[in-house]
Amino acid sequence: MNGSSPKYAVTPQQMKFAEQYSERYGTSCAALMENVGKGIADGTEICGGRVLILCGRGNNGGDGFAAAKYLAGKNSVTVALVSGEPDTELAKQCFERCRPYFSVTDCDGAAKILAANDADVIIDCVYGTGFHGELPENVAKLFALCNSSRALRISADIASGCNALTGEACDGAFCADVTFCAGAIKSGQLIRPASRLCGSLKIIDAGFPAIPNYTAQLSGEHLLSLIPKRQRISHKGDHGRFLNVAGCERYPGAAWLSCNAAMRTGAGIVTLASVKEVVSAVAASLHECTFLPLKNGCGYIDAEDIKDILKEAKTADAIAAGCGMGASEDTRLVVQALAENAECPVIIDADGINSLAGHIHLLKNNGSGLLLTPHPKEFSRISGLSVGEILKDPFGTASSFAQEYGVYLLLKDAYSVIASPDGKLAVNLSGNAALAKGGSGDCLTGTVGGLLAQGMDPYDALRTGAYIAGLAAEKAALTRSMNSILPGELAQLYSEILP
Repeated sequence: MNGSSPKYAVTPQQMKFAEQYSERYGTSCAALMENVGKGIADGTEICGGRVLILCGRGNNGGDGFAAAKYLAGKNSVTVALVSGEPDTELAKQCFERCRPYFSVTDCDGAAKILAANDADVIIDCVYGTGFHGELPENVAKLFALCNSSRALRISADIASGCNALTGEACDGAFCADVTFCAGAIKSGQLIRPASRLCGSLKIIDAGFPAIPNYTAQLSGEHLLSLIPKRQRISHKGDHGRFLNVAGCERYPGAAWLSCNAAMRTGAGIVTLASVKEVVSAVAASLHECTFLPLKNGCGYIDAEDIKDILKEAKTADAIAAGCGMGASEDTRLVVQALAENAECPVIIDADGINSLAGHIHLLKNNGSGLLLTPHPKEFSRISGLSVGEILKDPFGTASSFAQEYGVYLLLKDAYSVIASPDGKLAVNLSGNAALAKGGSGDCLTGTVGGLLAQGMDPYDALRTGAYIAGLAAEKAALTRSMNSILPGELAQLYSEILP
């Protein structure tokens, strides 16, 4: 399945502006439609197959007519006019131009094809990004046949039945394996339930001269170029010192995972500050790490250790606090001390975030830049919003929080949102279900910490760290089951990813 990496997420209104901009600067909407159709055909790797294209009456249907023309040379193509004849001028013109290349049927005819299992590929071009409301009964029944089919299911621009702005989906919406997006991904495609219904997202270079306005930047290989290059003549101190305040007797693995990822990302010196039980466990297998064994506490980092931690922090280029520390008043005091006194960026993760619940005002006292990496439930605890409210508007909630508290935020999810204090937004698209295991977040914290230690800007470190961790999961899944991939194995693949 071909398709280039997307660069932007846009709202439907921003996409309409891009189309108007395109018309003004020399690429007509008719040419865009032709390019989208060709992009769908080029991305659909099939030869000699039976292709059923479901077309609506609007311009989304026109994309389907163009795709049918390009697929017809090597495949048997049937176009189903699901809602009747096309009714926009662009779609009418495209239909007349492409009509000789395919056979035509209606909604009932498409249902018969599906009932007989006579389709290898189903392409959904029924409703575009302007859809809202409910599906007509006949279309809902047709989509039910599609969704139960073993054929490859493809959507043009967005899965029909999904709202391109809010991510809402009506009952019976089309469920795609892959969606080919024209020019940019639509913001609603990154929000549940639409994110599940749209499947894998691929961009089509439709010929837009530019995307003038967008909601968020998207991850891609360009982020790897931001990683500082190692010079031939250099030493460990040139590549940064990372201090990781992590672990407790119950969660020693979190300390190991985060330290290992920081070293694999390229930090010159990684120091773990933790209780003796954790230091002993980590030192047994992570020989390159250095350690600050803390004296106090019964298996947990104690507030009485703050003086020693702050002394070590003076030489650090980046600090992380929270991985596996346990949520307690002592954890909060340690995190608060680092936030208020550190002279370098501080990542707060996991138990460090949980400890701030009810004390969120402390974030505004940060001295040199705070980075928070919560999952939705952790974000709910510190923001006061419900998980449902967060998932319904991840862009808005993350951005508002980052700007209000002056922090960098990585809201972890299948599509993680990165927000900066100055209003910039990004979305990470890399990754897969292999990351849905305890320990993945610890690896991410260490990865971001390693990049920060080498001098990367906090916003770029969050974007790049999330991309690297997700890409490692994708690479691992090429040869192994996602069920069996362990978070601790992912950092070993960084050698195949980092420049």
